[in-house]
Amino acid sequence: MPERSAPRSTAEIFADLRALAQSDGALHEISAIIYRDWVVTVDLQEGRVTDDPEHRWSTSKLNKNELMLLLGLTVQSQSDRTFSVRVADDKFAVLADRLLREFHDRILEDCTPAFDKQSEKFVELPDSIGLKAREAIYFGADSLYLHQFSGFSRLRYRDDATWLLQNAGLSIRPMIDIARFIVDRINGQMTAVGHMRKEGHDFTHSDLTDSLLISKADVRKKFGQKANAFFSKFATPVMAANIGFVDPFAINAVAIAPIIDLGEHLYVPNQYRLYEGIYESPFYWMMGDKSYRDTAAEHRGNFLEKTAAHIFRSVFGANNVYENVTIRDGSKDIAGEVDVLTAYGEFVLVVQAKSKRVTLKARAGDREALKTDFEGAIQSPYRQALECAELIRKGAECVTRDGKALALPSLPRLFPVVVLSDPFPASTFLSGTMLERGNNIAPVIWDLGVLDCVARLLPTPIEMIFYLKCRSDVFDKVLSDSEYNFLGYHIRAKLALPDDADWMMLDRDFATVVDDYMIAADVGIEAQRPPGILERLQIPIVSDLLAELKNADPRIASVVIDLYDFSSAALEDLSDRIVELREDVAATGKVIKAFSIPTAQGGLTYAVTRKRDANAARAAEAIGAKHKYDTRKDRWYVVLDSIETENPVDGLLPLVWTWKEDQQEAESSKEVAKLFNSRQETKTIGE
Repeated sequence: MPERSAPRSTAEIFADLRALAQSDGALHEISAIIYRDWVVTVDLQEGRVTDDPEHRWSTSKLNKNELMLLLGLTVQSQSDRTFSVRVADDKFAVLADRLLREFHDRILEDCTPAFDKQSEKFVELPDSIGLKAREAIYFGADSLYLHQFSGFSRLRYRDDATWLLQNAGLSIRPMIDIARFIVDRINGQMTAVGHMRKEGHDFTHSDLTDSLLISKADVRKKFGQKANAFFSKFATPVMAANIGFVDPFAINAVAIAPIIDLGEHLYVPNQYRLYEGIYESPFYWMMGDKSYRDTAAEHRGNFLEKTAAHIFRSVFGANNVYENVTIRDGSKDIAGEVDVLTAYGEFVLVVQAKSKRVTLKARAGDREALKTDFEGAIQSPYRQALECAELIRKGAECVTRDGKALALPSLPRLFPVVVLSDPFPASTFLSGTMLERGNNIAPVIWDLGVLDCVARLLPTPIEMIFYLKCRSDVFDKVLSDSEYNFLGYHIRAKLALPDDADWMMLDRDFATVVDDYMIAADVGIEAQRPPGILERLQIPIVSDLLAELKNADPRIASVVIDLYDFSSAALEDLSDRIVELREDVAATGKVIKAFSIPTAQGGLTYAVTRKRDANAARAAEAIGAKHKYDTRKDRWYVVLDSIETENPVDGLLPLVWTWKEDQQEAESSKEVAKLFNSRQETKTIGE
């Protein structure tokens, strides 16, 4: 492509965008862009998007903010010529693309380090983090899916029904029902256009506008006066509106009320923004009422904690997830509080939930505003999670809200989790740049949409815990602009950095497997959950072993996570060794043969026995205890496999306690080595 010239000032570009957006027939030209960039074709039988991946993930398409920018300028027009006139040329889209590309170039150049010729180094600008965040926020990927907005909105404002009825004219359920009615009508009309286009019919841009219209009378006929209340909150007049939108980062009324009011008809340009507005806007209406502000904030916090707990229970079970856990370290005062605590075997998830959005000032690139928002939404809850995790590690008492003391593992494997009620744009990028964590474990930072998606695609405790570990492991070394890219990569290939790389960037097309599954839910299809790489792995014995262990006693979960961490070459070698031991025991009649290997967090003894009895279990335990002591590990796990049965696992034994030097254990180790003819080998796995 030819090199682009240096971008002009934001004000100059914005002025040209305003002139274009208010030109004759602009609304019809925007309709054509919507069809070009926002139509998604779904195979209803297979439950997947059929669009060309190159177009689907193209960064040349306009994103939601760019579309809202054009519409926000269009409705400022004092003339009806933006929609009453039809223009028969294709210059609008070409010019819009060029101006918006120049706008993006301007934003990028504003945050690019300056090159100092004397030192021959790049020098960061004083406000660079704010300006970088501005670009990442404005052009970043969206988070929640359509069906998540409607489901979460109903829960979020359920306790505010009275205030909404009295002050907005309708509660949250009618808002969702009206939006769904409107969206279903528009989708039906757009689908008809799509079918007719395939049959060879030509449509003018004004015809495309017609397919994005719905009659107000139709909405009123079904919903009565509630329809008018809905219009007043979510529709913007097509003329002489949004006058305060004077630069790209000012308040844009169309982004808040994304339906365009044409008089007797409504123009629906962006269904996503409509559902997003229903999820976000009512809270701000309530915050404007000083007498109700505290109540609204309390309801918002309760919704987040309850919803996050519900999602974690769907994976870990009701008996393993606790809300509002207090931590006591022996003093009278409460030492810490955990919003949602999940305990599964040795694993403890310390979840802190936060309802904090990015302010308009931070979105515009103000460094101090960004730091304040980041501190409130991410840094502070992460710090709180770490403090609580450290208390738990030291053995502090955890008490549920009904006064029950929890029996947590003495050697817990802890994960800090930050859950946000609202998408925090660019949180993935900003966390890698701004999060202060020292040598502490990296957190996962998910909004409710991502948490819900992960729980659906990784629906068992082992799968989710392993993903938490993987996501934390690559926190500093694998970058992307969306959590869905990480999840999609993990499902496809296991989220791990190759040994020959020290940095990796994940592009958006890695989210395809996630996007297909979630968009199917958007259109009401129960699509089959895509199996992950570990489910697709087929290695004799080992696959059966992992499948069995995955649903075994939670106390053994730690060794499963460690085995999942092995490469396929290592697992294949493990399979060969098990086969070798089984054949040896069957051929020679030996009582027991075992091998022991170190893992990331401890080690594993795999014992093949002739019989399945107490003597075999004691022998296997003695071998495991020997290697635990010799390697100075706090954790060691014993798997018993008897050739008397067809089961891949006939016994499991976790040996978990803090290692310390002990003369009796040292002597026992020597005796076991003699008794079982123990030897040690160093082996390289794979290439």
